[in-house]
Amino acid sequence: MKIKIVTNFTLPGFQKKYSTFMAMILRTALITCFCIAMTTVFSQGKTENQDIIYGYDPLLYNGRVYAFFPKPGTAGTPFIFPDFDTKSSVTLRGVTYTHLNLNYDLYNQQLILKYKTLSGSPALIELSLAWLESFEIKGLHFEIVTSFDTTKRIFQVLGAGPCQIRYSLFKALLPDSRTSSRNYIFTDTEKERFIFSGDKMTRYKNNRSFVAAFSPANQEAIRKFMRKNKIKVKRANDYKMTELINFCNSLAGS
Repeated sequence: MKIKIVTNFTLPGFQKKYSTFMAMILRTALITCFCIAMTTVFSQGKTENQDIIYGYDPLLYNGRVYAFFPKPGTAGTPFIFPDFDTKSSVTLRGVTYTHLNLNYDLYNQQLILKYKTLSGSPALIELSLAWLESFEIKGLHFEIVTSFDTTKRIFQVLGAGPCQIRYSLFKALLPDSRTSSRNYIFTDTEKERFIFSGDKMTRYKNNRSFVAAFSPANQEAIRKFMRKNKIKVKRANDYKMTELINFCNSLAGS
């Protein structure tokens, strides 16, 4: 007796049902893989990218890699603060970004952004002065001012009225006189002081030159205010100077 083994099913409808079943399995597998991939990408973005709110916005992350490294043995820092401010903000071409990690390099006159790459490595870039309008670090407000020769300068600004106080902050790199070697040291923050009114910037150094920058009709009132509040413009803090410039703005025709 011979037994015939059937290797090719030809029952009616079997092949059609089998094909439909396999297609459903393949479709389910593809959907599952897609969901897993999207979850992985989203999780990586949350854990590795420090700038979750803005992503890698080309307007913000546009600048040269910051590669300034003082010589070994150099004392001090080129920055306005020893550490980066993690709650600072910047405005670029009318768009304001908050909760950034910024510091201001006074020696090179550059605003530096610190962030993490997708691989988790820290990186520093110089934000472009061409797009930069203003920024705030540790409560200090700075604006970028373009002069008549199109040169851009960074000023700390006090006061919001027609008259403002503007500080040009900077640091120098000098030989370290404390040692006999050729080491260098960054100076403390230095400043040039200006009064801005209309389209005119007037430099001042002391109380007399500060008062002289205003209308003669208001000079005596400003002197009295400064005497009453014991203000010496070379030593007064930002709070006192803001009070002073606000008072000046309250005078007609300042």
